[in-house]
Amino acid sequence: MAIKTAVIGCGRTANELHAPVLEKHPEFEVTAICDVNTEALDKYSERFPNAKKYTDYHTMLNSTEYDFAIILTYSYTHTAIALDFLRAGKNVLITKPWAITTEEADSIIKTAEENNCIVMPFIPCHDGADVVKLKEIIKEGKIGKVFRVYRAQMTFGKRSDWQTLKAYAGGYLNNWGPHIVEQAMCLVDEPVKSVYAQKRQIINPGDADDMFCSTLITESGVIVQVDHNIISDYLPNWVVQGDKGTIYVKGNEMEIHEISYPGADDPTVYRSVTHTEKTHITLEGKIFGDHYSIYTMIAETLKGKPYIVTLEYARHLTEIMQSIHESADNNKLVLL
Repeated sequence: MAIKTAVIGCGRTANELHAPVLEKHPEFEVTAICDVNTEALDKYSERFPNAKKYTDYHTMLNSTEYDFAIILTYSYTHTAIALDFLRAGKNVLITKPWAITTEEADSIIKTAEENNCIVMPFIPCHDGADVVKLKEIIKEGKIGKVFRVYRAQMTFGKRSDWQTLKAYAGGYLNNWGPHIVEQAMCLVDEPVKSVYAQKRQIINPGDADDMFCSTLITESGVIVQVDHNIISDYLPNWVVQGDKGTIYVKGNEMEIHEISYPGADDPTVYRSVTHTEKTHITLEGKIFGDHYSIYTMIAETLKGKPYIVTLEYARHLTEIMQSIHESADNNKLVLL
């Protein structure tokens, strides 16, 4: 039997990322949709004509038409809406950022436990093709012990929508941070202990950041740098450095540089001779995640299997994001 599903927020994300999967995935049946914008609601209704329409989510909380709610609204509303659905006994999927602060994350976790509900932060890039392949190569020991990870997303282009406004929790840190910070977390697989960061507003209107750069130090001392800006499109997306080589990734193209050293050090030379073996790989799969597969995993979670990440892991992501904001806003090192 298909999972009766409600979609809260019928804007661009709902139309471009979620609807194409929900329209064809046999595990889901969209039975209710909600948006305060009636034009957006009517447009979404054309894709799901059998779904009941709502303009105020409060009026649908106690409905028996659905069991699972997908929250795709403005970032600053996520926590309040999620809490209301959880208190109504509904399982929820929350788009990024699932929470802005650790206090919000804690309230969501606590309310889900109290009401015996499932809550899932939407993290589509967690198992992106780049992350999966990087973890595989690192595990094989091809570049030795990793000491530095650089993850960046760069593009050219301006925005002029709500994502440019702090009042809506807009900005590129809240928008892209949950994707690329989380991927770096996934790769290093250990807690972050300190954060130093900067944010800027370069070309976008509004008052929110359109670039950020951050340096995170993990528990064992791995240096993790995560950057995003809309002023460049040339820099690599990943540079992963180990004591025996480096991996570079740009889009779906990966290059592995494996370094071999001479048998013995020679103190009489300026620098020892090394040999570099280069391997080029074109990544298979989607670097930002396969949404159909993700929804299959979501269906399995709703039927009792563990979610792809724990809520403690998701809370730590929120803690890191919050610390990046704090560090940039106050120009200081933040210890976690």
